[in-house]
Amino acid sequence: MNFYKKHIPEGQNIQTIIHQHWLTVMDSFVLWLCFWAIFPSFLYYQSERLRELVPFYYIEWLLFLVFLKIVYELFNWYRDVWIITDSAVYDLEWSLLKTKVESIHFENIEWVEIDKHRIWDNIFNKWDIIIHKFWEQELAIYNAYAPYKSVDMLEQFIHPEEDEQEADKFDMIMDTLSGVVHEYLEKNGLEQSKKKHQDDEDEDEKIFDDRYTIDTR
Repeated sequence: MNFYKKHIPEGQNIQTIIHQHWLTVMDSFVLWLCFWAIFPSFLYYQSERLRELVPFYYIEWLLFLVFLKIVYELFNWYRDVWIITDSAVYDLEWSLLKTKVESIHFENIEWVEIDKHRIWDNIFNKWDIIIHKFWEQELAIYNAYAPYKSVDMLEQFIHPEEDEQEADKFDMIMDTLSGVVHEYLEKNGLEQSKKKHQDDEDEDEKIFDDRYTIDTR
């Protein structure tokens, strides 16, 4: 994680790392081992004439170079990743000479697509993940491992559950305020109605008293 942290801005926290499928490096491993290690070594030990022409240390150097190539491809696979932080996606492309980092913030993501090209992609669970940005730009990681799981995790960061919780809290507050206002208006309306009713009764009693009062002077 320390290697990835130096490629993102300070203050952002790494949430997850999305790698390419390990088969993407196994193809290279198999080719280099077969054609540059196993096959030359087999010919060297089977041909006495070849052993006379080529010193043994040449084979040693060849095997050492193949080993370095495999180690480089392994590091390249490990470090060419998507870094998912709490606010953006960073596409990291590492090499010995230079390192390229391309970023996209969650608010600029229009939608996320999973694309498959071959039948055996279903078997090995490796598809392409493409992030579509606004203005017809794209950010892709090819042959991603466990694409659906990665996209689900990405969607959680793009649309966190906290937003729904905040919306639920806001709705609850509005419902509470609405209930309080309704209760207040209902209570005041009832009191005003009672007061009006009481004033009407007092007025009727006053009129009744005026009509049926006898002056005995």
